[in-house]
Amino acid sequence: MRTIRARLTLTYAALFLITGTVLIALMYVMLSSALEPPPKPKNDNPKPDQHYEYTMPGNEDEWQQQLESAKGEQREEALRQVKISAAIALAVASVGALGVGWVFAGRMLRPVRDITEHAQEASESTLDRRINLQGPDDELKELADTIDAMLARLEQSFQSQKRFAAQASHELRTPLAIMGGEADVTLAEADTDEYARALASVVRAQVDRSERLVEGLLVLARSDSSVINRTSLDLADLAGDALEDVITIADRAHIEIDLDLETARVSGDAVLLRSLLTNLYLNAIQYNRDGGWMRVSVRRDGEHSLIRIENSGDLVSQQDLDRLFQPFQRGLDQADRKQGGFGLGMAIVRSVTAAHDGEIHAYARESGGLDFTVRFATID
Repeated sequence: MRTIRARLTLTYAALFLITGTVLIALMYVMLSSALEPPPKPKNDNPKPDQHYEYTMPGNEDEWQQQLESAKGEQREEALRQVKISAAIALAVASVGALGVGWVFAGRMLRPVRDITEHAQEASESTLDRRINLQGPDDELKELADTIDAMLARLEQSFQSQKRFAAQASHELRTPLAIMGGEADVTLAEADTDEYARALASVVRAQVDRSERLVEGLLVLARSDSSVINRTSLDLADLAGDALEDVITIADRAHIEIDLDLETARVSGDAVLLRSLLTNLYLNAIQYNRDGGWMRVSVRRDGEHSLIRIENSGDLVSQQDLDRLFQPFQRGLDQADRKQGGFGLGMAIVRSVTAAHDGEIHAYARESGGLDFTVRFATID
């Protein structure tokens, strides 16, 4: 498909070619007319005293015909040379017009290229960057200013959403702590009756559940932020440390864990990356079967460091797999899962991966279970 730059270049060259052809045709007609021999004047009544003397050899009429023929040949040769020269000049100028048109089309479209590159690089973490196109107040400047205004509105919307999630999560911690404390006091008292004890146990369980939700929202809000604490980390160490958070759950479900960890250093936030690994582990355990397995591998692949987590389990449809990355979405029936959740785990994984400029690929294994691979840039 031809680009706009190529189409503009061809348009410029075509216009030049048409205009040059018309101009040369007009010049040719005018030159041809100018070279036409003037008509011989008629002199039917010559003056008596006029005397003409011819010294040319041969017949006068024959000589006159030869002279007219020579003039005609010279005229035709001159016009032929004009046509050849004009054709060569037009061809060379047309090629030059293509080159000049290509350069000027590129200069005219440079603002469009800048706008396109900015739009391609725009993401949730770069909404504060603006095009700030400099130049005349034309249609391209108006387009760039419109995009800048749209980015400003998007940035404000995202920032409001992040602040709300963070502030709401912080505000919820205090009442949850109070309710959890009251439930613990009730459970600790020896004279608490069975009904009150059962009620306190329910409250304690719901408080724990709500605290996990608040923690997930806080991690999600922080991973969406462009400000993270980057340090040099070894993914192998993080993978081993994060396993401690879920080892009890894995043992309870009789999940066999296979580790294959190689040194792979990345630049990132230790808390966020550990949360990413923990949620991937929990997902592998929850979408598994009793007595199943989970394989965790960390390795370097050229300029990238890879984390791969596979697990056995039931067959998962691609539709369910795609929904896993949406907040508060669950790919499988909640009753079939090993531990109640909120559907935030994989949303956190996706957000943390994006915050570290990484990539995540998810596949449903043909024999059942899931296969996740997360890729980050490697540092030395």
